[in-house]
Amino acid sequence: MMKRTILLSVLFVGLFAAVSWGAYQKTEKDTLKSHMENEYQRSFHEISYQMDLLHDQIGSSLAMNAGRNLTPALTEVWRLTSLIHSDIGRLPLGMLPFNEMEGFLNQIGNFSYQTAVRDLESKPLSKDEYAKLETLYSQSADLQNELRDIQSKVLADNVEWMDLEGLLATGDEIKNNSVIDGFKKMDNTAKGYAVETFVKTDQETADQRRKQLTHLKGDDLTEEQAVKKVREFAGLDEKVKINISKSLDGSDYPFYSADWQTADGHSANMDLTQKGGYPLFYLLNRDIGNEKLSLYDAGEKGAAFLKKHGFDDVILENSRQNDGMAMLTFIRLIEPQQVYVNSDSIHVKIALDTGEVVGFLGVDYLQNGEEREVGEPALSESEAIEMLHSNFKVEESRLAIIRNEMGDEVLCREFIGTLGEDTYRIFINGQDGQEEKVEKL
Repeated sequence: MMKRTILLSVLFVGLFAAVSWGAYQKTEKDTLKSHMENEYQRSFHEISYQMDLLHDQIGSSLAMNAGRNLTPALTEVWRLTSLIHSDIGRLPLGMLPFNEMEGFLNQIGNFSYQTAVRDLESKPLSKDEYAKLETLYSQSADLQNELRDIQSKVLADNVEWMDLEGLLATGDEIKNNSVIDGFKKMDNTAKGYAVETFVKTDQETADQRRKQLTHLKGDDLTEEQAVKKVREFAGLDEKVKINISKSLDGSDYPFYSADWQTADGHSANMDLTQKGGYPLFYLLNRDIGNEKLSLYDAGEKGAAFLKKHGFDDVILENSRQNDGMAMLTFIRLIEPQQVYVNSDSIHVKIALDTGEVVGFLGVDYLQNGEEREVGEPALSESEAIEMLHSNFKVEESRLAIIRNEMGDEVLCREFIGTLGEDTYRIFINGQDGQEEKVEKL
């Protein structure tokens, strides 16, 4: 009898503990669900509020004439687009095709930021830019109204975002849901506005062309020709079996990818463009032995390797040593003007035990390496130095081409020097003396 009583007691305690634990888990789950729902609701209503502010701020920018006041106004437009974009990211919209709206907001933000950072008193808004602002004011009003319609449906139907997220997570096509349909309509509207308002500039078209490597010269290689290119670049004999495959559809540019095992059993792989067979990437995986070469020797071997493979317009920019390897960066040098192009870079790894090239990366060089017409800078070296901080001590000076915040290539006077105990690289625009970039070295 006593044993039976004890057993029943134990069972009762276990059942009570299980029920209590289940109730606790349910309470915790409900608390978490309530917290997430509140976060979703807050983010959504903030988007609606910030869209109202964005519309008003664009309108305020249109009413301004003085560059001094227009700069903070456009900066506020950029800030609001960032806030809306951030709140969109907090909603379960990743399962909806809402990327057009986000892209449109990014374009508004980029336009307002790029306009705001320039000197609007000396370079006021052009007629085209003012017309674009007027268009954005009208378009933001339409999006504002569509968002208000969605907001009214959310409030009227007492929509819970957690339930909406559950529907979206099923992956099934959802019909006759006013909120989801409203967001889809808004996204399509934004797509049309983006095409209408943000026609690609020559600079953006050039950027896309560079990214897709369409400026490269040469014929399309067959797989057999690509294998031959790989053998030449990596110094492989005919005994080495090379596996080669073509890039999948949807890549920015068509390329071949190759991999193989060396005679020593080390793995290696390489990518090269289908058009012209330009090397993009090369890596040889092997253990590095005791160092026998200096960093200077490695630089000489890297330069000779690049010259052998047709990269004869580059110069060693910097080098460092890491884990028995020399990490070298070469940049393009335009002669006879002696202009250094920092964006046209090639990275090479040299093993310091044998001097063998074990790594190569040439994408930046190929993407940026279109022919350029380099003129003379309007500012002399001494005039550019006058633009620097009075306590900055110049140690080196040269001409350089860089990309500024707008993505435009600009010819600069580049200065390396010290301010206090720190070393800096400063780029002064060779035409108007604007300080384009400051880097701490």
